[in-house]
Amino acid sequence: MVFLDSIEGMDLVFHTEPPQGSIILVVGGAGTLKSSFLYNLLQRYLDGHEEERAIYITFEESKEGHLNNVKSMGIPITPQIQIVDVASFKADLEVWDSSLFKEEDYLNLILERATAPMSVYEPHAESDAKEVETPPRYIVIDSMNALLSLLGVEGPVIRKKLQDFFFKLRKRGVTTFIILETQMVDDRPEYFLVDGIIELGTDKLGNEIKRYLMVRKMRATRHEMKPFLIDPTPDGIKIIGELF
Repeated sequence: MVFLDSIEGMDLVFHTEPPQGSIILVVGGAGTLKSSFLYNLLQRYLDGHEEERAIYITFEESKEGHLNNVKSMGIPITPQIQIVDVASFKADLEVWDSSLFKEEDYLNLILERATAPMSVYEPHAESDAKEVETPPRYIVIDSMNALLSLLGVEGPVIRKKLQDFFFKLRKRGVTTFIILETQMVDDRPEYFLVDGIIELGTDKLGNEIKRYLMVRKMRATRHEMKPFLIDPTPDGIKIIGELF
């Protein structure tokens, strides 16, 4: 169970698990630990499920930069999470006919990465034979902001493309986490397309700024609606209780 068997204290927030294949948006402003939270969540879960794996697609930074950020948070690196960065995507695009390439092919490349065995892209990965032949059960897209800029379309057109994209991910049974950086978390056009919304934010308590996690919605799942304090400890992220 990716939530209940992961970050310490998550059982305070979730009472049941979202269905496999859910599309979950993780929203918040800069500095709210969105990337570290998701890597830590999957790392802790996969540590107890050696037969499973995940893919983390980052359009925001290089693979090395992302891993350095994770290490700085005290989060262990695991070969069960395959990191895919912009350079890796560009290498994939080199084998496509540039005259036929369209912006939506970025979505097709994500689907291809999300459903292929690890051995297709990392034949010498530090994992056993069974694992490298297993398609991922979890995917992170970091971030929606960067992906939308690559697609180069807006309004109803992009919503239709995303709706089709999410349908294909659900059909494959891949639980997908998508980071959206925004200071305006109350009303977003993407919200109606997804199954869950987790908000990561900050609030001032006395003279201190505290980080919090709050589940805004999660279909087919019992969960708390209150904000919970999250703490970046030397051993990774922990949930330590209600904010108020």
